Amino acid sequence: MELETKYFSTLQYEEDEVIFFPEGLFGFESYQRFILIRFENQNTSLICLQSVDEANIAFVMINPYHFLPKYEVALPEDEGNPEESAVYTICVLQESVPESTANLRCPIVINTKTRLAKQIILENTEYPFKYPFKDLIPKEG
Repeated sequence: MELETKYFSTLQYEEDEVIFFPEGLFGFESYQRFILIRFENQNTSLICLQSVDEANIAFVMINPYHFLPKYEVALPEDEGNPEESAVYTICVLQESVPESTANLRCPIVINTKTRLAKQIILENTEYPFKYPFKDLIPKEG
C-alpha cells in the first residue's frame, strides 16, 4: 500500500507493519493506526511513528534504553510480556539538538508480536515530560 508521510514523501508499506493503538495517543485519540519508519540517513537513534490515516500526524521517537540503560517501565500484568515489548519515547525537536526533549513520563509500549500499542503514564515521578537531550548525550571528558 502507498502512504503519504510527513518526513519521507511517499512510501510503500504492508498491512502487517501497522501498529494499532486502541486508545490512540494522548491528544491524538482518533488516530490509531501507525507504522514505524527509521531515519535512514541519520547517525542517530531516531525513529518516526507515522500515522497511516493522516500524513501530517507523525512523531519522532527514541528508544530510551540507548541513552538511559536504567530507565524503568513497569508494565501492568494485563499489558503483556515485557520480553515482547518495545519501548519508545516521543521527542520534541528544536533547532538546537541539545535543547530538544524526550517525554520519559509517557512512553509508548508496542507488543512486537500482536502489534498492539499503548501510551502509558508512569507513576514514577523522577521521569519528566521534557527530559533535555543535552542530558542524554554522553559528556566528553
